[in-house]
Amino acid sequence: MILRTLSLLRSLQGAHHTVTDAQARIQQACDYRWLRRQLGHGMVGARQVSLADGTPAVSVVVPFVATPARRRGGRWPADADERERCFVEGAHACRAAGAPGYRKLESLSQGLAQGGMAILKDAARFQYLLDQQALRLTWRRPGTLPPDLARQLGRCLPGGDAERHGLFLLTLKVPASPPEVTPDGAWLDASLDRYRRILPTPAG
Repeated sequence: MILRTLSLLRSLQGAHHTVTDAQARIQQACDYRWLRRQLGHGMVGARQVSLADGTPAVSVVVPFVATPARRRGGRWPADADERERCFVEGAHACRAAGAPGYRKLESLSQGLAQGGMAILKDAARFQYLLDQQALRLTWRRPGTLPPDLARQLGRCLPGGDAERHGLFLLTLKVPASPPEVTPDGAWLDASLDRYRRILPTPAG
């Protein structure tokens, strides 16, 4: 009786881990797909940076008006000078910029609808970005931005809202050489797949 109980507990624990792992992978895939959609609004920042492993990269900056609702996504200081010294990295950067979080059933149903292999591949791409410390979110006042970036941003964001609330800048480092930079979702996929073999890995 005791042995059967222990066996049952192990089985339940294994099932729980399987569901938890699936949830985590699907959430990563959802985060990556959100990031890929946002990249169409991005602009090239620094052209000579590197990833954590030394791979040459470029940075792409995706701007968001830092509305009060977005600021509630992180613990940003009230003082503007102090806020500019803070940053959020990794998956938390996406969440603080407005990426949706999915509840378990929503995530699993989305994963089933979109296909397991596609989910695994996008999750692996996002994990690679996390491993390379490639995502960072900062808050900036428009007046403190470098002139070139301020000029680019001025063409795509409403000035009044940006002046009133400030800007969130989501900076993404992508392995690439400068001539190849055309920030959009297809370019992001191609760059990650070319410079690093992103292959689906078996679950578990």
